[in-house]
Parts: sequence; C-alpha cells; structure tokens
Amino acid sequence: MISNLLSRLFTRAARPAMEQAPRDERECRRALEVDARDADAHHRLGVLLGQAGKLGEAAEHLEQALALRPDNADAHAARGNVFLLEDNRRAAAASYEQALRLDPGHAVAHFNAALIHQSEGRRAEALRHFERACALAPELPDVLKNLTLLQIELERFDEAQTLLEGVLDERPQHYEALKCLGFVLQKTHRPQQALGYYLKARALNDGDAELLNNLGIVLQDLGRLDEAIASYNAAIALKPDFALAIWHRSLAYLLRHDFERGWPDYELRQASADKPRRAFEYPRWDGGALGGRRILVYAEQGLGDEIMFASCLPDVIARCGHCIIECTPRLEMLFRRSFPAATVYAANAERAVPQSVRDSGVDVQIGIGSLPLYLRRSRADFPRHRGYLTADPGLTADWRARLAQLGPGLKVGISWHGGTHKTRRPVRSIALAQWLPILKTPHAHFVDLQYTDCRAEIDDLRASAGVTVHSWQEPRADYEQTVALTAALDLLISVCTAAIHLGGALARPVWVMTPYSPEWRYGISGEDMPWYPSVRLFRQTGYGAWEPVIQEVAQSLQAVARPDVARPGDS
Repeated sequence: MISNLLSRLFTRAARPAMEQAPRDERECRRALEVDARDADAHHRLGVLLGQAGKLGEAAEHLEQALALRPDNADAHAARGNVFLLEDNRRAAAASYEQALRLDPGHAVAHFNAALIHQSEGRRAEALRHFERACALAPELPDVLKNLTLLQIELERFDEAQTLLEGVLDERPQHYEALKCLGFVLQKTHRPQQALGYYLKARALNDGDAELLNNLGIVLQDLGRLDEAIASYNAAIALKPDFALAIWHRSLAYLLRHDFERGWPDYELRQASADKPRRAFEYPRWDGGALGGRRILVYAEQGLGDEIMFASCLPDVIARCGHCIIECTPRLEMLFRRSFPAATVYAANAERAVPQSVRDSGVDVQIGIGSLPLYLRRSRADFPRHRGYLTADPGLTADWRARLAQLGPGLKVGISWHGGTHKTRRPVRSIALAQWLPILKTPHAHFVDLQYTDCRAEIDDLRASAGVTVHSWQEPRADYEQTVALTAALDLLISVCTAAIHLGGALARPVWVMTPYSPEWRYGISGEDMPWYPSVRLFRQTGYGAWEPVIQEVAQSLQAVARPDVARPGDS
C-alpha cells in the first residue's frame, strides 16, 4: 500500500529529484539547528521524510509545523498523507477536512479525501471531491483516471464522456484522457470507437500495461483474437504479475477452444475480490487418483456456469469413493435427483460445510469451475452426452399437458434478455419486438422463459403486433417448475442466458443467438457447443448485427415447424 501511495501523495509541493532530496533534507535540518521554531523548515522536512517513507519522524516535524502555524493548509494535507500511509483513515480524513477549511482550492486534499470516501463506500462524497480536484488541477496524477472510474461505477457514462471529450478538445494528445475515454466506450459496449482512442493512446505510450490489457479486451470484443492475445502478452511482458491481463488472455484462449492453455490461468478467478471466502478448508484436489477418497465439489460463479460445469460431475462420481456436492440452493433438488450416488447440500451464506459432512470426512475439495482443468483438456474430452440433469417426471408431465392445451404445433421457449450491464447485457440481449420474424412462425407456440417479469413487454407486443407469448408465474417463483417446463418444451431459442445451460444439460434442443464475440463458453466459431450436443449456435457475422441472425433462425424454425416435419427433439 505504502509504495503505491507514495507515488501520488505529497504532490502539492514540487517533489525533488531523488538526488536532490538528501540535499534538501540536510538544508532543512541545518535551518532547524539555527531556528528550532522555523515552521517552514519543519513542514518541508516532514514532507521529505514522508516521501522517503520515514513516517514517524515525518509526523513529528509536521506536528511541530502545525503547532507553530495552525493555518498552514499544506501542512495539514501533508499530515493527512502520513496518517493515510499509516492506514489511519479517520485521522487522515480529519486532516484533509481541516486543510480544505483553510484552503477550499487544495486539489491534493480533495483528491485524497475522495480516496478515503471511496474506500469506505461513500461514493457521492468521493465523486464530489474527485470532481473538485479535477477542476482545480486536471494534471494531478491519477485524478482524471479515478474520476472516470467512479463515474463508470455509478453508471454516469454520459458525464464521463463529456468531461473527457472536453479535455481532448483542448489537448487532443492528452494521454490519460485518450485512455480514459477509450475505457468509457469499452464499458458502454462500443469497442470499435474505444479501439480508436486506445490506438491513439498507445502511439503516445506503448509501455502502459493497463492500456495494453484494455486494448486486448476491445480487440477480443471485435473478434480479433490473435491481436488481442498479442496485446495481453505485451502487457504481461511489461508487468509479469499482471493478473488481469493473464486472466483475460485465458478467456481468449478458451474462446478459441484452446483449453490446454486456457484452463490453468482461468484459476485466477479464485483471486477475485468479489469471490466469497470459504469458512472451512480441505486440501485442494490436484487432479490425481480419487479411488476410495471423498471429494467435496463446491459451488461458485453464476447459475448457468454451475450447471455447465456440473457436466463434469459424472466423471468425478465415477472416479471417487464418494462425491459431496455443494450447490446453489435453487439447484439442490435438481442435483439430488440427477446425481443420486452423491451427497448434495445447498450452500449457505457463510459457505460453511454442514457438520454432518465434516463428521463423515472429506479428503479433498475443489471448486466446480476447476474441474475442467483436469477433465476437459481438449475437445475430445467433452462427452457426447444425452443429458446429465433430470427434471421431476410428475411436474414435467403436468407442463406437457398444459402446453398441449395451447393447440397443435411446436412449443418453443424463448429468452431475449440476459445478464446485467456489467456482464454485457446490451450486447447479448435482443428487444422482443425484434423477434417478430421468429414469433410469426406458423405452427409454433412461444413460451416466456425470462427469469424476471417481462409481461409488460409481452403485452405491448400483443397489442402492437397481435403476437402472443405465453407466460406463467410458477417458473419464476420455483426453479423446479423452470426445470420441468424446460424439459417439456420441444425447442428453446435464446440469447446467451442460463436457460441455454439448463436446456443443454437436459438434452433439449436449444438454438442460441450469439454476439459476434460471445462469452468464452460459446467459442468464437462453429455451430456447436462442446458442453451440450443438443445446442446449435446462430452467430452474428458483424458486431451488433442481429437482423441476419433473426432471419436465419426464423427460416430454420419455419422449416422444422411444418406439421409434416419431425420435431427437433424427436429421435
């Protein structure tokens, strides 16, 4: 922490060159020998000692400076810097507040106060101080970057873009502004525009690992995987421990089905700050022999990923003495029914292993997302399964009967929105009204599979286009009902959502409309998805181009929906 903070603290006064600092320190000490009450010398020496990391002595001299001149805003800010370096944030905040009372235009005090507010979750206060610091001293190191990142976090994208474009209007070669504007465009899913700004920034500075990582991301979004991997490699060459670049490179490898190189670095997801810590630990399984051993496979990541990685569980169950499966609560009954030879329990908020499991003994454990590292090293390792999850037979029969009441024709489940803004929702969603060429297919009935209530959108479509999408509340309220309804359908058509994973795991026919460069699970090319033999992919041929995909799906559906054609799931 200290080494990073030292690079930006104490910047109100000009920082001397490294060779100049010892000489300045000697001069300050000589001045204090002549006059021990020289407030300016105490202040200057405190700053120099703070820059050198000698925090205790720096604090003593800054206290002396403030005792002699309590109205010195710079000294209060410098004292706050020492407190911050000592991780005494409360005292640091008080020092910055005093500095700002004395000098409301103290840019560094605003900036460092913003850092404290941000670290403690007071984002509105942090934003106010970052904005003030940027207005006062736009060239202050990191101020433009931190302001932009906070605006993105608050989803104030237009404000961030306007600010950065204003900076570039005045200084077209402003490196930080080019880099930050590229990042705003990246986060608002405009990779082609982001690419232009990143390339301009790289022309000014090709030694910034963070820039090269972000450049790799937008190249990957545009399907230019070889260039993306080269950019990640360049970032890693500059900063060998750059976990983000290594992580994104692993996703690029997985996207092109280079599993041998992709899986090892995919393990970096375990280091995410958002990942909950487990309350009880066992030795990690290293892929070795499991004969007679008891293994705990625990839940991680989202629902769709958990279902997808569960395709590895039959392999584990066949190899071990006994398998214990921790899963998301919504999947508990499904997994118990599907893996009867295993012990299955629902994860609790503390991620604690139940006492009964601990009492029975666990030899090794592993996160479910790490199983492919040992079990899916190549395309040949993916089984041509006929489904590995089992719906409740009674509920499935009930749904088949309910669907039959809709009349003759294919019963097609649809899902058109996926993810959040952070997980590329705008890229992987298609407004329901755009589905009309599909939804007007004769001899087909369409069923809502959205997890959220989209009845208003459905009602609007019925009123405007006379098209009906049938929707029931039960599947949204009870995942067992979702599973049974999915199992009862003839076909699923979806954008990239968890519905795909459930349908594929149940071996139902699934058609997926994928973005030009989708998440790694779907691969970068081809119609098939190695995880699920029953899935067919319909890909964009250009970034954001959904219309050709919709037309292709509509034509394919018209071909199979005719009464004289066998249903997609018939064998």
